[in-house]
This record gives sequence, structure tokens and C-alpha cells, in this order.
Amino acid sequence: METNRRITRSGVLLRVLILAAFTVTITAQKPAPEVFTLTVPNGPILTRLNASVTLPCELSPIFNVEPLEVRWYRSENSNRPALLYKDHKIQEAPVDPRYRGRVSLTGGLERGNVSLTLERVTVEDRGEYVCHVSNERWYEKANVYLSMNVTGSAPVLSVASGGGGQVNVTCSSEGWSPQPKLTWRNKEETEIKNEQVLFTSDSQGLLSVSSWLLYSPSDSDWLSCTISLSEEEKRESRVLPHKPGAWKEAFIVTLVLSLILLCALSTVVCILLKHRDQMKLEQNKSETKQLFKGTENSLEKRTVKEGINLEDWHQVKAFKENITLDEKTAHGTIRVTQDGKTAHYIKETMKSSDQRHPHVLANQSFGSEQHYWEVKVRDETVDKAVGDCGKLSWYVGVARDNAKRTSTVPVTPLHGFWTLFYEEGKGFHVNTDPPTSVTVREKLSKVGVFLDCDNRSLSFYNVETESHIYTFCNVVTSHKFLPVFRPGQHPIKILNEN
Repeated sequence: METNRRITRSGVLLRVLILAAFTVTITAQKPAPEVFTLTVPNGPILTRLNASVTLPCELSPIFNVEPLEVRWYRSENSNRPALLYKDHKIQEAPVDPRYRGRVSLTGGLERGNVSLTLERVTVEDRGEYVCHVSNERWYEKANVYLSMNVTGSAPVLSVASGGGGQVNVTCSSEGWSPQPKLTWRNKEETEIKNEQVLFTSDSQGLLSVSSWLLYSPSDSDWLSCTISLSEEEKRESRVLPHKPGAWKEAFIVTLVLSLILLCALSTVVCILLKHRDQMKLEQNKSETKQLFKGTENSLEKRTVKEGINLEDWHQVKAFKENITLDEKTAHGTIRVTQDGKTAHYIKETMKSSDQRHPHVLANQSFGSEQHYWEVKVRDETVDKAVGDCGKLSWYVGVARDNAKRTSTVPVTPLHGFWTLFYEEGKGFHVNTDPPTSVTVREKLSKVGVFLDCDNRSLSFYNVETESHIYTFCNVVTSHKFLPVFRPGQHPIKILNEN
């Protein structure tokens, strides 16, 4: 009897275990919903030439779409997709060869995100794309439009006779996208209305623009021709048109004045040379006397002021500022400590609604003189604690106080940002367009930043090796500059010690 009871209990236990395993398997293999929808942006996605861009596309409700088929294609070419995901992998064929090696699915299929990332964007990549997701029972598709701003060449101005005392001024430029605006202005910056504007398209779809204007000028009245996509993306040229036939008189007058000026200069030079020789003789006599009075007195009379050598870290660090972070400007994924000295990234628990770039600005702004600050961008103890949680990446520099901080605006000097950028695996570069690689021979953990507003330059230094890294020249704006910091996956800290 006891043996039968043991066998019965063992049988019951075995059936319970089999039922539990079967239940777990059924739960883990929960089927996809019969019906789903796609969520894409309402407006176009804006990018720039040679940049990387992501075309968003997500499923609702959220579920694992790895068993489904994902197809991205141009609206006019559905048979040759830019990317085809099928049978749990990206297919090599049939695909459009123009996109081979430049496209990937980066959103996370297990989370229902089938967004397409396109690298090294070309002019031909502009246009409408279709996100198409399907299974055996249902399919859904949605359209995403990719737009690109391409700034063309500087306007070329030419002047010809227009008859009746007027001149015909022509302005032309090429290589624009989308269609730019052309504006004529006089020396008072007053816009001159003109309907004579012609647009033509080349084989790449880029636009050439030309315009002509009949004008009655004075001898000092210049004209400007501005071609623009926006206030930040524009080109301008100016010309000083002369009345037809007036160039001969102007040439004769200029020649006579030049001869008179040359004679006057020759006379002045002769006088100065004689005076210099006399002064040199008196100076030699004076120096001979001063030799007997000692060299210290002569050194004390020197008043030459040496300029700042940007290669010398010891000179620029004398302008050190006390910088603090403005928590109100921090991206939703960045936290700032109470003392305003440290910023660190927090892992997103849900999709952030903050559409700004993931950085934070300083409380201080600068519009003149020289300013220096130091940032700790790497800490060995933090590296060990973080481990493989995320790649080390950061950037530091300055931003124009009116720069647009939305993520659709590139972080480049054209849009008001000058930064030194580091990403693990890719190295250092400055954010020119395209980016410029920078060589840093030693491990960089402390970065010195020197802003010279008066000389319009921004320099970066390796504090620990006291060496110069890179200098931006022609850092120009009519607004003020704000220090900018992006911590990435690792914290950054503003240093106070001298």
C-alpha cells in the first residue's frame, strides 16, 4: 500500500510539472495581435548632406516584431526596397544597390520599433519613404518624407549697360535645395522688389537661381544680393555699380590722383629716411652712455606688451572662470547636482518627450574678453563602476545664446555650436561640417576650454599634459556665448581648483 501511495504521489507531481512547463511555453510564445497600426512623424524629417538620419516608425500596440516582415522602400519603387527584413534577418536581395551598406534597423525590433537609419545621406536620398510591416494575417504601411537643406555657392554678380543711364545687374548661384529665396537690397538695407527670378534644376535635383535688375546708381550706392534658405543658411554678395561710360573718367581721375600720391609718398619717404639716420646716430650715442649705467634701467623702460600664445596652456589658464550648470537648460535625461558642478545621464525608463539635444548649458554667458574653464570628462573609478553599461562619449565647447537646441538642428558652427567631441571606438573630432578628426596622443581626462571673444577663437587643451589640442578660428556672433556640456553615459564635472 505504501509503495502504491508513493507511485501515485510521484505521478501527480510529474503531471503538475509538465502542466507548468506547458503553461510557461504558451505564455512565452504569446502570438502577435491580429491588427496593428504604425506611428510615424506628421511632418518631414530634415537632414543635411553626408549626415546620418533616422526615419521613425513604431508599431502600436508594442510587441516583438522579429517574426514579421519589414520593408522600407521609396514610394515610386516598391519592388527594389532600400531595406528588406524577412525570416529573422536582413535580406541581401532584392534591394536597391544605392542603399547597400548605408541602412540599418536601429529602433529595437523586440520593442516594436522598426525605424530606419540612413548613413552618409546624398542628394538623391531626398523624397518619400514607405514603412511596410506585414505578417500572414495583416499588413500596415505609412509614409515618411525626408527633406534636406543644401546651401549653394556664393552669388556671382555682374554689371552691364542697361541703356538710358541705367545698369543691368545680374545675380546667379547654384547648388541649392529646397528652393531658396533671392533678395536685392540697397546700401540702406532696404529691400528692392523684383519679380525677375529664374530657377533651373540639374541632374541631381539641385536648383540654380538667377535674377537681373535694372538700376540707376550713384557713385557710392552699392547693391547686395542675398540667397537664403533660413536666417542661418544664406549667402550674400555685394557690388558697386557705376554709370555706363563713367569708367573712363573714373580711371583717368584715379590715375592722376595715384601719380600725385606717389610723388607725395616719395618725398615723405626721403624725409623719413634722413630723419631715421639722424635718429639712429643719436640713439647710438645715447646707448653708449647707457651701457655704463647698467642694463637694468634699460629693461625697466620696455613697454612692449606680449600677446596671448594659444599654444601655451600656462598663459590661458590665468583667465579661469567659476562656471556652474543651469539645471533649467538640461535635457530630460540629464541630472545636475545641487552645487551645479556635475552633470550625469540617467537611463530612460520610457520614451522621452524632450526633443532637445542631450546637453546642458552654463549659467554664465560671455560676449567680450577672455575666459577659461576646465572639465573632467573621464574618471577611472567611474569607468570601473559603469563597466559595459554604455560607451564613453561626451562633448564640450560653447553655444550661441540664441542657437536652436532641437534635435533636428545639427550641432555645427553654422547653427551656433563649437565643440570638441569624443565617442569610444571613433575617437576625437571637432564638429565642423563634415567633422574634422583630432589626434590626442595621451589619455584625456581633463579638458581645458579657452574662449577669446576679442580675437574670435575657441581653443581646447589636455590639462594633465598641459598641451594644446585644437583651435577654432573665426568664432563670430553678434550674440553671447554659453559653455555647453554633454555627459553621455558617463558624468562630467566642472573643476574649481587652480
